[in-house]
Amino acid sequence: MSDFSAYVQIGEGRFRERFGLDFEQFAVGQKFKHRPGVTLSQQDSRDECLDTLNQQMLHFDEQFAAHGEWKKCLMDSTLTTKVVLGMTWKTFAKRVQLLGFDEITLPKPTFGGDTLYAESEILEHAANADTPHAGRVKVRTHGMNQRGEVVAVLVWDALTARQGHDDFTRLNY
Repeated sequence: MSDFSAYVQIGEGRFRERFGLDFEQFAVGQKFKHRPGVTLSQQDSRDECLDTLNQQMLHFDEQFAAHGEWKKCLMDSTLTTKVVLGMTWKTFAKRVQLLGFDEITLPKPTFGGDTLYAESEILEHAANADTPHAGRVKVRTHGMNQRGEVVAVLVWDALTARQGHDDFTRLNY
């Protein structure tokens, strides 16, 4: 049998993609680039405003936005935050629980047509006596646009499943 580190063998000649690292595979200082990037449209921003009942005209009224600091509509900040965090899922797919955020910073604006990319660094890695099936991982994720400008910084904590304690990896569907 070939060694496919990104796959789990589920039968004779049958494999399932494997996503996420076990708690034991993380270490302080590791850095991960999350790909592919995601290009956001002005429609994405309008949809997010509708979903969140955000009525700030700066996100969907081009004439109103033209009189503001950036002279065009801004991407809704909750969308930028969600997309940047969502891009980390393949690396952190064995996340058992998102414990919270220490920081959410949006240092530069995002606009329709921008492509976002994300990179994460492991800041802390600690066993947790209260959760023997998982350990705590603290992560800093940077979201960058296509010009390499940092548009989002998220610092967050999560419980991540220990090896052999993730039900998803044992499923043979």
